[in-house]
Amino acid sequence: MKYFIIIYIMKILQSFLLSIVTFFSPVQGILIAVGVTIMADTITGVYRCKKLKQPIVSKRLRQVANKMAVYEAAVILFWLMDHYLLSEFFKIWFSVDYFFTKIVALVLIFTEMVSIKENIEEAHSFSIAGMIRTLLKSGKEIKNDVNQII
Repeated sequence: MKYFIIIYIMKILQSFLLSIVTFFSPVQGILIAVGVTIMADTITGVYRCKKLKQPIVSKRLRQVANKMAVYEAAVILFWLMDHYLLSEFFKIWFSVDYFFTKIVALVLIFTEMVSIKENIEEAHSFSIAGMIRTLLKSGKEIKNDVNQII
């Protein structure tokens, strides 16, 4: 009898969790994108610490779980607001579903990308923006040389 009760409870939990996953399926790709950028930031942060011979503190690694939970919860909450409140207004001006949710996700992903850039710059002691500027200047010089030849 006890076995059947446990199976019954497991079936109820399974149905409940499946319902939640199905409900949030429209925002699944956004949640994965935000999660991947958080993990990439964590990996580059650990790489920076290894490269600079700094200690990797477990407190900082625990903060990754908090950041992941807060970012994912923010995306879900904005999706709920977008789905039930704002979707009709944004569809008038933009032909994009869940526009506000996607903007919030882009801001979160951009924040993480800036952090990834900073980790890489600190680990290798160079500026990515400076390298791009140098590349553009050399491109202009090459263009001027080609124009002088022609």
